[in-house]
Amino acid sequence: MFTSLRISLLTAILIGCSVFFSQPSFAISSLFKQFSESEQWQEKQQLAKKLLKQDSTNQEQSLDIYLQLADFALDKGNFSAAVKNYQLAEQSTSFAATPKRYFRSLKMQGVTYYYQGLMQQAVLAYSKALSVAKKLPEPIAEANLLSNIGLAYFDMFNMDQALKYYKEAKDIYEEHGSEQDKADILHNIAGIYIRLSSYDIALDMYRETLEIFQKLGDEDGVAQSYGNIGVAYSELGQYQLSLHYYQRALRYYQETNNAYFLSSRHANIANVYLRTGDLELALSHAEKAVEFAKQIDNKTLELAGLLSQAKIELLQGKLAEAEATLTTSVFMAKQYKDDLRVQDGAGMMALIKSGKGDYAGAVASFDKFVRSFKSEQSLKLLKSMGELQSQIQASQLNQEIVELKQQQHVQELEMSKQRQLGIMLFILFVMIVVTGITIYRRSIEKGAKEQLSLMVAKRTKELEETAEQLRSANEIKSQFLANISHEIRTPLTAILGQTDNLMNGFYKPEQLNDELAVIQKQSDHLKELINDVLDISKIEANKLELSLKEGDLVRLLTDVHSMLSGQAKDKGLNFAFHNELGEQFYSQLDFTRIKQILINLCANAIKFTNQGEVELKVSQVEQGVWFRVADTGIGMNAEQLKQIFECFRQGDNSISRRFGGTGLGLSLSQQLAMMMGGYISVESELNKGSIFSFYLPCKEHTPSSETVELTKYVQPVTKGLSGKVLLAEDHPDNRRLISRYLESMGLEVIAVENGEQAVEQCLKEFPDVVLLDIQMPVLDGLQALKLLQECGFTQPVYALTANAISHEIDSYLEAGFTGYLAKPIDKKVFYTQLAKHCKKDGATTKSQHDMSDLVASFINSFEHESALIQQHFAAHELFNLQQDAHRIGGAAKMFALDDVAMSAMALELALKQDKLTDLTGLVAQLLEQLHNASVDQNSSISPS
Repeated sequence: MFTSLRISLLTAILIGCSVFFSQPSFAISSLFKQFSESEQWQEKQQLAKKLLKQDSTNQEQSLDIYLQLADFALDKGNFSAAVKNYQLAEQSTSFAATPKRYFRSLKMQGVTYYYQGLMQQAVLAYSKALSVAKKLPEPIAEANLLSNIGLAYFDMFNMDQALKYYKEAKDIYEEHGSEQDKADILHNIAGIYIRLSSYDIALDMYRETLEIFQKLGDEDGVAQSYGNIGVAYSELGQYQLSLHYYQRALRYYQETNNAYFLSSRHANIANVYLRTGDLELALSHAEKAVEFAKQIDNKTLELAGLLSQAKIELLQGKLAEAEATLTTSVFMAKQYKDDLRVQDGAGMMALIKSGKGDYAGAVASFDKFVRSFKSEQSLKLLKSMGELQSQIQASQLNQEIVELKQQQHVQELEMSKQRQLGIMLFILFVMIVVTGITIYRRSIEKGAKEQLSLMVAKRTKELEETAEQLRSANEIKSQFLANISHEIRTPLTAILGQTDNLMNGFYKPEQLNDELAVIQKQSDHLKELINDVLDISKIEANKLELSLKEGDLVRLLTDVHSMLSGQAKDKGLNFAFHNELGEQFYSQLDFTRIKQILINLCANAIKFTNQGEVELKVSQVEQGVWFRVADTGIGMNAEQLKQIFECFRQGDNSISRRFGGTGLGLSLSQQLAMMMGGYISVESELNKGSIFSFYLPCKEHTPSSETVELTKYVQPVTKGLSGKVLLAEDHPDNRRLISRYLESMGLEVIAVENGEQAVEQCLKEFPDVVLLDIQMPVLDGLQALKLLQECGFTQPVYALTANAISHEIDSYLEAGFTGYLAKPIDKKVFYTQLAKHCKKDGATTKSQHDMSDLVASFINSFEHESALIQQHFAAHELFNLQQDAHRIGGAAKMFALDDVAMSAMALELALKQDKLTDLTGLVAQLLEQLHNASVDQNSSISPS
């Protein structure tokens, strides 16, 4: 589906280009062409604004601009922008003007909402598009929308609505769709039965539907066969099978609208339900039998249906309705001289009269029934007498007549006795029927009450369980907030204390490096805590991406062991490393995440072990690598093992108090392992230790020459570099900080503040390496690179960016950058990249740099920055406000002012995505952080 979407987007863009190039103005056509070919969202937006402001841009071109922007945003995953532009496209046209494109703007809103996971909005948008699709001469478009709506309801677990729309789509596909369309929609319907655990039904649908499509010849003959099979099963008393085949036959006659067979089959089904006691269903089918019989004016079928209906109404206790139906039936039977049904009607009327308490009427009807029966018998007897009289002599006739009269009188007496006995039995039967109906109704009411009570109890239990889950979640949240607060305050207290002591001159010059090392260590710890929280959030939002690179797994393990050996030694523990992979093991993996997992597992083992040893062992298995971290620590019980990989969980609260930690590490590690196709398992025994096993699927291969060369640059750097580097950075404090780093390596630095100056100096000085900030005034980094390429500049050019997101980095590399360097600066990465292009000399670099004057200078500029923010916000100059936020956020990250950086980056992101609802709050938050930073600096340098 996504591939078809991309094709449709490209088609839309080509159509737009054909519209644009038809314009007479060369300048406008050039601008249109630049807009259509642009692959950068910001640039495309700016070009679109220029085009829409042109007087020569007509309504059709405006529509195409909005659709191109929306398609581009959807293709890039910017769903909010896509929805906005599809809505603008909808507003810029109408069904009368451009029916297909108007329909597309509506439909794609639903598609975009679906990709966002906003199913209710998707249904609303699809429904709006459906009303338009019905006006188009393309039934497949309507069927596709019906299927999409069903899919949205399917994802909302609303099976009734999903099945409804699937069936509507199926009807259209049956008439207009291809074989693939039919197979697809049947597959969707079968999926609903799978979700409802009706697996046999689903399999039957798949197999039987396939068989019907392949083998069915005469549909009418098949339907009649189904009806006949139903009759046979009904007579055998296998009512369920009978109903099954009746319904299959009935569905066909409903499609062909064969009223005769519809009436007949409905009557058949009514009789089956009458025998099984399903009176409501029986009555429904009997009424339908009468309805279809009237359509074709077939009195025989109508009469049969009415009699069945009267029987059912009598058993339901609907005596008035039964009497009216029976009266109509008897009238028709007399009219068409159906004496048998007239006689049956008299017997049934007696039962109805008795049920209503009209016993005189019941007796009269019963007498009528008996007289009818007797009259029929008497006619036969008189006929026999006439034949006898013609054969005897006159002398014998009178005697025989006398005897016959006597015999007839006796017979009448006997009949009278039988009639009285029959009336008594009939009254007894009616009383039994009425009593049975009453008992049946009471049992139904009792069952309904019991079912209602069970439903109420079940719902109450569910609400109680939900409330308990919410209470548990609230307790977990409170525990996490307490833990994270403690974990953050611990390094923060050390950082603030050491900083205050340094600024008050409490340390001697020779002690400064040691104290600064303490601050750096605590800052790194604080950064790791924040990174853990952010990683968990990204994983839960499905936005964390793996970065696969070629590398040596043995080297990584050696680094981890070296990194944590000091911690183990400080606690008096033996940290053993057993390597069964050999001297090297190269593979294509995300080494950053693997290192993160192993550090977490080993650090936990050291932290929770007071005596004994910790062992890290690695071995190769058939499909990958197996890591094993064993310790002789405090261990865990069975209850603790159940929740060990849950977010914000530790063994219990005492663990947090004794050993610290947020409870994020193992949960994050497990999720990262699963993202890489592996998993983490644990075995533990309380007070004896734990064994964590990490399985990672991978394959060993021979390293490339580039990888081998790269490892040479990862070694600890001590030698200086020589060469000329051009740095383009718009923020003055950032520029000074990076320049100081570069100069400390022994490099000559040419620092400029925008892209235009960078191009000028590059062509004049021809530096060895160029570092370009992406967002700069006058000429940004991408535009500067493009101009340098056009001028024939071939030296390496690196992008400087604070937004090191994978898809943005890919766009930089596609644009022609040699590589990228992320902010804040990682000195090892800087050295590694620059060493590729600059010569090494014998001088050594400085390991420590005093940046306090740069930090102070940056904070001193906050008053001016606050005034600019307030000015641009008051004038609603959103572009300038975004530039302010970018400038402050990038510099704040460089100087480790995390609160300021996060506030600035949040404001910049909101402005980029046009999310202006909380703009005032974000501006106020940034101003508050700037003010707090200024106050903190002033208070730290004030005399005590």
